[in-house]
Amino acid sequence: MKLVATFATIIALTGICLLFIVIGGFGLQTLALNPSLTLTFSWNPKANEFGILTMLGNSLILSFSTLLVAFPCSLGIVCALILPKKSKIGKLLQTALSFLMRLMGSIPTILYAFGALFLLVPLLREAFGGSGRNLLACICVLSLVILPTMVLLLESGIKKPFYHQHLNALALGMRDFETLIFVVIPKVKNVLIGAFLLGFGRAFGDTMIALMLSSNALNFATSLLDPLRVLSAHIALITANESVGEAYNALFVSGFLLIVINAFLALLARGILQKDSKAL
Repeated sequence: MKLVATFATIIALTGICLLFIVIGGFGLQTLALNPSLTLTFSWNPKANEFGILTMLGNSLILSFSTLLVAFPCSLGIVCALILPKKSKIGKLLQTALSFLMRLMGSIPTILYAFGALFLLVPLLREAFGGSGRNLLACICVLSLVILPTMVLLLESGIKKPFYHQHLNALALGMRDFETLIFVVIPKVKNVLIGAFLLGFGRAFGDTMIALMLSSNALNFATSLLDPLRVLSAHIALITANESVGEAYNALFVSGFLLIVINAFLALLARGILQKDSKAL
Protein backbone atom coordinates (compact mmCIF):
# COMPACT_ATOMS: atom_id res chain seq x y z
CA MET A 1 0.00 0.00 0.00
CA LYS A 2 2.85 2.39 0.81
CA LEU A 3 4.39 1.67 -2.59
CA VAL A 4 1.12 2.41 -4.36
CA ALA A 5 0.65 5.63 -2.39
CA THR A 6 4.21 6.71 -3.15
CA PHE A 7 3.78 5.94 -6.85
CA ALA A 8 0.47 7.85 -6.97
CA THR A 9 2.07 10.82 -5.24
CA ILE A 10 4.95 10.87 -7.71
CA ILE A 11 2.54 10.78 -10.67
CA ALA A 12 0.42 13.59 -9.18
CA LEU A 13 3.43 15.79 -8.47
CA THR A 14 4.83 15.14 -11.95
CA GLY A 15 1.52 16.17 -13.53
CA ILE A 16 1.33 19.33 -11.44
CA CYS A 17 4.92 20.25 -12.30
CA LEU A 18 4.28 19.70 -16.02
CA LEU A 19 1.15 21.85 -15.79
CA PHE A 20 3.10 24.66 -14.16
CA ILE A 21 5.91 24.36 -16.72
CA VAL A 22 3.65 24.38 -19.79
CA ILE A 23 1.17 27.06 -18.75
CA GLY A 24 3.71 29.08 -16.79
CA GLY A 25 6.26 28.89 -19.58
CA PHE A 26 3.92 30.13 -22.28
CA GLY A 27 2.32 32.66 -19.95
CA LEU A 28 5.62 34.16 -18.82
CA GLN A 29 6.89 34.20 -22.41
CA THR A 30 3.82 36.16 -23.51
CA LEU A 31 4.28 38.60 -20.64
CA ALA A 32 8.00 39.01 -21.36
CA LEU A 33 7.51 39.69 -25.07
CA ASN A 34 4.71 42.22 -24.64
CA PRO A 35 3.56 43.01 -21.07
CA SER A 36 1.10 45.65 -22.26
CA LEU A 37 -0.69 43.09 -24.43
CA THR A 38 -2.53 41.42 -21.54
CA LEU A 39 -2.05 43.65 -18.50
CA THR A 40 -4.73 46.14 -19.53
CA PHE A 41 -8.48 46.47 -18.93
CA SER A 42 -9.63 46.26 -22.53
CA TRP A 43 -10.44 43.06 -24.44
CA ASN A 44 -11.21 43.79 -28.09
CA PRO A 45 -9.48 41.40 -30.52
CA LYS A 46 -10.61 43.47 -33.52
CA ALA A 47 -8.60 46.41 -32.16
CA ASN A 48 -5.71 44.12 -31.13
CA GLU A 49 -6.51 44.59 -27.43
CA PHE A 50 -6.23 41.50 -25.21
CA GLY A 51 -6.31 42.86 -21.66
CA ILE A 52 -7.43 40.43 -18.94
CA LEU A 53 -7.43 42.71 -15.90
CA THR A 54 -11.19 43.31 -16.16
CA MET A 55 -11.85 39.56 -15.91
CA LEU A 56 -9.34 39.25 -13.06
CA GLY A 57 -11.08 42.06 -11.18
CA ASN A 58 -14.47 40.43 -11.72
CA SER A 59 -13.13 37.12 -10.40
CA LEU A 60 -12.01 38.86 -7.21
CA ILE A 61 -15.33 40.70 -6.87
CA LEU A 62 -17.34 37.51 -7.31
CA SER A 63 -15.13 35.52 -4.92
CA PHE A 64 -15.20 38.08 -2.12
CA SER A 65 -18.94 38.69 -2.53
CA THR A 66 -19.62 34.96 -2.39
CA LEU A 67 -17.52 34.56 0.77
CA LEU A 68 -19.48 37.37 2.46
CA VAL A 69 -22.58 35.17 2.07
CA ALA A 70 -21.17 31.65 2.37
CA PHE A 71 -18.77 32.06 5.29
CA PRO A 72 -21.31 33.25 7.91
CA CYS A 73 -23.74 30.58 6.67
CA SER A 74 -21.09 27.88 7.04
CA LEU A 75 -20.33 28.99 10.60
CA GLY A 76 -24.02 28.85 11.49
CA ILE A 77 -24.37 25.37 10.00
CA VAL A 78 -21.29 24.15 11.86
CA CYS A 79 -22.75 25.43 15.14
CA ALA A 80 -25.93 23.50 14.40
CA LEU A 81 -23.91 20.35 13.63
CA ILE A 82 -21.66 20.52 16.70
CA LEU A 83 -23.92 21.69 19.51
CA PRO A 84 -25.39 18.68 21.38
CA LYS A 85 -29.09 18.02 20.82
CA LYS A 86 -31.19 16.49 23.60
CA SER A 87 -34.40 15.73 21.69
CA LYS A 88 -34.77 12.97 19.13
CA ILE A 89 -36.08 15.46 16.56
CA GLY A 90 -33.02 17.66 17.10
CA LYS A 91 -30.65 14.74 16.62
CA LEU A 92 -32.55 13.66 13.52
CA LEU A 93 -32.36 17.15 12.03
CA GLN A 94 -28.65 17.30 12.86
CA THR A 95 -28.03 14.00 11.06
CA ALA A 96 -30.09 15.15 8.07
CA LEU A 97 -28.16 18.44 7.87
CA SER A 98 -24.83 16.61 7.98
CA PHE A 99 -25.97 14.27 5.22
CA LEU A 100 -27.20 17.22 3.14
CA MET A 101 -23.82 18.96 3.35
CA ARG A 102 -22.01 15.84 2.14
CA LEU A 103 -24.56 15.32 -0.61
CA MET A 104 -24.19 18.92 -1.79
CA GLY A 105 -20.44 18.46 -1.98
CA SER A 106 -20.84 15.51 -4.35
CA ILE A 107 -23.11 17.28 -6.85
CA PRO A 108 -21.31 18.48 -10.03
CA THR A 109 -21.10 22.25 -10.38
CA ILE A 110 -22.80 22.23 -13.75
CA LEU A 111 -25.97 20.79 -12.19
CA TYR A 112 -26.15 23.76 -9.82
CA ALA A 113 -25.80 26.14 -12.76
CA PHE A 114 -28.28 24.22 -14.93
CA GLY A 115 -30.87 24.16 -12.15
CA ALA A 116 -30.40 27.88 -11.48
CA LEU A 117 -31.10 28.68 -15.14
CA PHE A 118 -34.64 27.35 -14.72
CA LEU A 119 -35.31 28.19 -11.06
CA LEU A 120 -33.31 31.23 -9.95
CA VAL A 121 -32.77 33.22 -13.16
CA PRO A 122 -36.51 33.58 -13.96
CA LEU A 123 -37.17 34.81 -10.40
CA LEU A 124 -34.43 37.44 -10.68
CA ARG A 125 -35.72 38.44 -14.10
CA GLU A 126 -39.23 38.95 -12.75
CA ALA A 127 -38.04 40.78 -9.63
CA PHE A 128 -35.37 43.09 -11.05
CA GLY A 129 -35.78 43.01 -14.83
CA GLY A 130 -33.02 42.36 -17.31
CA SER A 131 -31.88 38.88 -18.23
CA GLY A 132 -31.60 37.63 -14.66
CA ARG A 133 -28.07 36.41 -15.39
CA ASN A 134 -25.89 38.68 -13.30
CA LEU A 135 -23.57 38.94 -10.31
CA LEU A 136 -26.40 38.24 -7.85
CA ALA A 137 -27.29 34.96 -9.55
CA CYS A 138 -23.65 33.87 -9.49
CA ILE A 139 -23.28 34.75 -5.80
CA CYS A 140 -26.39 32.81 -4.79
CA VAL A 141 -25.42 29.62 -6.61
CA LEU A 142 -21.67 29.79 -5.99
CA SER A 143 -22.38 30.18 -2.25
CA LEU A 144 -24.13 26.81 -2.33
CA VAL A 145 -21.23 25.26 -4.22
CA ILE A 146 -18.50 26.30 -1.77
CA LEU A 147 -20.63 25.86 1.36
CA PRO A 148 -19.92 22.11 1.86
CA THR A 149 -16.16 22.63 1.52
CA MET A 150 -16.08 25.21 4.30
CA VAL A 151 -18.62 23.42 6.50
CA LEU A 152 -16.72 20.12 6.49
CA LEU A 153 -13.40 21.84 7.14
CA LEU A 154 -14.78 23.99 9.94
CA GLU A 155 -16.57 21.05 11.52
CA SER A 156 -13.42 18.92 11.60
CA GLY A 157 -11.41 21.82 13.05
CA ILE A 158 -13.92 22.97 15.69
CA LYS A 159 -15.55 19.74 16.87
CA LYS A 160 -12.57 18.27 18.73
CA PRO A 161 -11.67 21.46 20.67
CA PHE A 162 -15.35 21.90 21.57
CA TYR A 163 -15.63 18.46 23.18
CA HIS A 164 -12.33 19.01 24.97
CA GLN A 165 -13.67 22.20 26.56
CA HIS A 166 -17.28 21.09 26.95
CA LEU A 167 -17.18 19.64 30.47
CA ASN A 168 -14.89 22.35 31.81
CA ALA A 169 -17.24 25.02 30.53
CA LEU A 170 -20.27 23.22 32.01
CA ALA A 171 -18.53 23.15 35.38
CA LEU A 172 -18.20 26.95 35.14
CA GLY A 173 -21.90 27.29 34.37
CA MET A 174 -21.52 28.11 30.66
CA ARG A 175 -24.05 26.97 28.12
CA ASP A 176 -22.98 24.98 25.06
CA PHE A 177 -23.52 27.93 22.72
CA GLU A 178 -21.51 30.22 24.98
CA THR A 179 -18.71 27.65 25.11
CA LEU A 180 -18.60 27.46 21.34
CA ILE A 181 -18.70 31.22 20.72
CA PHE A 182 -16.56 32.57 23.57
CA VAL A 183 -14.12 29.72 24.27
CA VAL A 184 -13.68 27.46 21.24
CA ILE A 185 -13.94 29.74 18.21
CA PRO A 186 -11.33 32.26 19.48
CA LYS A 187 -8.91 29.33 19.91
CA VAL A 188 -9.41 28.03 16.36
CA LYS A 189 -9.09 31.27 14.43
CA ASN A 190 -6.54 29.61 12.15
CA VAL A 191 -9.17 27.07 11.14
CA LEU A 192 -11.50 29.94 10.25
CA ILE A 193 -8.79 31.60 8.17
CA GLY A 194 -7.95 28.33 6.44
CA ALA A 195 -11.59 27.65 5.60
CA PHE A 196 -11.97 31.20 4.28
CA LEU A 197 -8.91 30.84 2.04
CA LEU A 198 -9.96 27.46 0.65
CA GLY A 199 -13.48 28.74 0.05
CA PHE A 200 -12.06 31.77 -1.72
CA GLY A 201 -9.86 29.59 -3.91
CA ARG A 202 -12.82 27.35 -4.74
CA ALA A 203 -14.91 30.35 -5.75
CA PHE A 204 -12.08 32.04 -7.65
CA GLY A 205 -11.38 29.00 -9.81
CA ASP A 206 -14.97 28.00 -10.58
CA THR A 207 -15.91 28.11 -14.26
CA MET A 208 -19.40 26.76 -14.91
CA ILE A 209 -21.38 28.98 -12.52
CA ALA A 210 -20.04 32.23 -13.96
CA LEU A 211 -20.06 30.87 -17.51
CA MET A 212 -23.75 29.97 -17.43
CA LEU A 213 -25.20 32.61 -15.07
CA SER A 214 -23.32 35.87 -15.66
CA SER A 215 -24.05 36.80 -19.33
CA ASN A 216 -20.24 37.12 -19.75
CA ALA A 217 -20.25 40.84 -20.48
CA LEU A 218 -16.86 42.54 -20.75
CA ASN A 219 -17.32 45.12 -18.01
CA PHE A 220 -16.62 45.58 -14.32
CA ALA A 221 -19.49 44.50 -12.10
CA THR A 222 -20.29 47.51 -9.93
CA SER A 223 -23.70 46.32 -8.68
CA LEU A 224 -25.39 43.02 -7.92
CA LEU A 225 -27.47 43.26 -11.08
CA ASP A 226 -24.55 43.81 -13.46
CA PRO A 227 -23.45 41.07 -15.88
CA LEU A 228 -19.78 40.13 -15.76
CA ARG A 229 -17.12 37.83 -17.15
CA VAL A 230 -14.61 36.15 -14.83
CA LEU A 231 -11.17 34.85 -15.70
CA SER A 232 -11.97 31.12 -15.71
CA ALA A 233 -15.09 31.59 -17.85
CA HIS A 234 -13.07 33.81 -20.20
CA ILE A 235 -10.60 30.97 -20.76
CA ALA A 236 -13.45 28.57 -21.56
CA LEU A 237 -15.10 30.99 -24.00
CA ILE A 238 -11.95 31.90 -25.92
CA THR A 239 -10.66 28.32 -26.06
CA ALA A 240 -13.90 27.30 -27.76
CA ASN A 241 -13.33 29.82 -30.57
CA GLU A 242 -9.57 30.34 -30.88
CA SER A 243 -6.65 27.98 -31.44
CA VAL A 244 -3.91 30.37 -32.61
CA GLY A 245 -3.11 34.07 -32.46
CA GLU A 246 -2.69 36.70 -29.78
CA ALA A 247 -6.07 36.01 -28.19
CA TYR A 248 -5.07 32.38 -27.69
CA ASN A 249 -1.65 33.36 -26.34
CA ALA A 250 -3.30 35.67 -23.82
CA LEU A 251 -5.11 32.66 -22.37
CA PHE A 252 -1.82 31.28 -21.08
CA VAL A 253 -1.37 34.42 -19.01
CA SER A 254 -4.92 33.96 -17.66
CA GLY A 255 -4.22 30.32 -16.84
CA PHE A 256 -0.91 31.20 -15.21
CA LEU A 257 -2.62 33.75 -12.95
CA LEU A 258 -5.32 31.24 -11.99
CA ILE A 259 -2.77 28.56 -11.11
CA VAL A 260 -0.52 30.89 -9.14
CA ILE A 261 -3.36 32.44 -7.13
CA ASN A 262 -5.05 29.11 -6.35
CA ALA A 263 -1.75 27.41 -5.52
CA PHE A 264 -0.78 30.27 -3.21
CA LEU A 265 -4.14 30.16 -1.41
CA ALA A 266 -4.02 26.36 -1.05
CA LEU A 267 -0.46 26.35 0.32
CA LEU A 268 -1.21 29.24 2.66
CA ALA A 269 -4.34 27.53 3.98
CA ARG A 270 -2.49 24.24 4.40
CA GLY A 271 0.29 25.93 6.35
CA ILE A 272 -2.18 27.71 8.62
CA LEU A 273 -4.20 24.55 9.28
CA GLN A 274 -1.09 22.47 10.02
CA LYS A 275 0.12 25.12 12.45
CA ASP A 276 -3.26 25.08 14.17
CA SER A 277 -3.37 21.27 14.41
CA LYS A 278 0.05 21.23 16.09
CA ALA A 279 -1.04 23.93 18.54
CA LEU A 280 -4.09 21.89 19.49
